[in-house]
Amino acid sequence: MSSASTGSTLSSDRPVVLSDAGDRPESSLEDMNVFVVSGDPIVGSLVDAYRSTLAEAGEPDWQTAVPPSFRPINRSAFHVVVDPIGRPVAVSNTTLGKIDELSLAPYVDPMNVPAGLICECPSIAVLPEGRIEGLTELLYRSMYTFARRQGARWLMSFVDPLTLTLFRDEGIMFRALGRVTTHQGFEAVVIGEELRVIEGHLARARPEFLAFLTESFTDEERVRFELP
Repeated sequence: MSSASTGSTLSSDRPVVLSDAGDRPESSLEDMNVFVVSGDPIVGSLVDAYRSTLAEAGEPDWQTAVPPSFRPINRSAFHVVVDPIGRPVAVSNTTLGKIDELSLAPYVDPMNVPAGLICECPSIAVLPEGRIEGLTELLYRSMYTFARRQGARWLMSFVDPLTLTLFRDEGIMFRALGRVTTHQGFEAVVIGEELRVIEGHLARARPEFLAFLTESFTDEERVRFELP
């Protein structure tokens, strides 16, 4: 998974061809690829304008200059699981920012506001024919590695109360950050936790799942992220 300093990127180990023709074959988890489309077109345009101003002023390093910013350049991303014939079967989205820059902020209790940079994961969708065992875990890993590599301190999501219970039963120790509310007839609650807390508990309770989440990290990244 990779990211760029401006614009948008599509990253994966193999190219993707999207198609809506033909029958969907039987697939296994090993056949799936996860693609990450990241970047912020508004920020990219601001960077281009900033560099043009520097070029006109005769600055020698204008081509690589990045303007001061209060938010990450690669602020938003979509994580897409693609089947062997190139059709998306699952997708989630993430946004990076401080709490007041995120869509879930109104549903967070003032006493539970996360500090620092947050990776918000407000929604996930999986096609019925794509619901094979382990598929959602591929999305979880993609979102987790994106958050870590972009410098996020917290993960935050919006789920029904039962999903929070299931996460905790599986050793992923999110906690409720607000009260349960009703949206379009369904109950939902903001959940979240610091990455280091999630990692620490997984290292003790489910080391094999932590190894799965961190599989793509280099040795240097493991040291930088202070992984257990």
